[in-house]
Amino acid sequence: EIGAARVGLRISPGSTVNGIEEGGTEEIHPALAERLGGLGLAYLHLVSADPDAPVFAKIRAAWPGTLVANPVLEEMSSDAVHRASGRLLDAGADLIALGRPFLANPDLVRRLRLDAPLNQVRDRYLMYVGGADGYTDYPTLDDQPSRSSIVAFDGPRVV
Repeated sequence: EIGAARVGLRISPGSTVNGIEEGGTEEIHPALAERLGGLGLAYLHLVSADPDAPVFAKIRAAWPGTLVANPVLEEMSSDAVHRASGRLLDAGADLIALGRPFLANPDLVRRLRLDAPLNQVRDRYLMYVGGADGYTDYPTLDDQPSRSSIVAFDGPRVV
């Protein structure tokens, strides 16, 4: 038996993906979190979490365990990841989930530590259809030429 302590639940309060129209989000999801709280689950994961949305604070108050939050990024950059993650942690998230940034940047932790540029997601669709293209073929920092090694044909090094 796996047991509840090894199971987490992922929810998407207010999501409009695939044409979903959800009413009562601010009542339904906190009530769900409260009821789930008694089951001893390992975590509750909020997809596209917005720390400014009232439902986020209500879910945090209702959920007694580990809350994982997936930020909405205004852009794919180290700075945007740091800002969005910090806002969620300040609002009560315990952990941050970074799905697409990790897929597009296999060395994401290193890039964030160095404040290095992030690879952009080429085509979100490719992440869900199988195969390496757009899923496991993104370059690491070591795979990319450094700016100091780029030489112009008719001029000095670009720095």
